[in-house]
Amino acid sequence: MTALTPKPDEPARARGFRVPQPLVLALSACLAFAVFAIALVHVLPSPHSRADYLIVGTLATLAALITIFAGLVLGHRKK
Repeated sequence: MTALTPKPDEPARARGFRVPQPLVLALSACLAFAVFAIALVHVLPSPHSRADYLIVGTLATLAALITIFAGLVLGHRKK
């Protein structure tokens, strides 16, 4: 007669350090914000007015939010 093979309580973990997903999302959003803000400030002609900085901040925030949304949607795929 054959015996049942006991299953481990926890799945085998990959070796190495895993970075938590919220930290990755936050860092990628900050990076997207900074890159977008710097690029837009260089694209807009100088002298910059307060409205120019408002537009740059709004579009950079939108880029950061889209980055977080894409990370959340694509990060929960089954492997």
